[in-house]
Amino acid sequence: METRNYQAARRVQRPLRGWLRKVRKTLGFMAADMAKDLEISPSMVFQLERSEWKETITLKRLKEMAWAMECELVYCIVPREGKFEDQLMVYAKRLARGKVDGRRR
Repeated sequence: METRNYQAARRVQRPLRGWLRKVRKTLGFMAADMAKDLEISPSMVFQLERSEWKETITLKRLKEMAWAMECELVYCIVPREGKFEDQLMVYAKRLARGKVDGRRR
């Protein structure tokens, strides 16, 4: 699996108040305009930005917010370190030693 681009993205720090707010402000979108597009109140736009910052937003809502800013949500899971191939080798070694019980942390 090719993960080079995602490994680079993993090093990017999340903005202080979250990606939704940062992108909205950078692109010049007003909360009222987004609210109209999403058929929600402007205060709900701010609530959704807070929920993204608190990591409680749903993927569905995140995707809708991105779409309202003419963006697309890209969702990916990558290993914390190294490549997937490296993770597979670690797991295979643990499996060979009998130290795998079907759960991983």
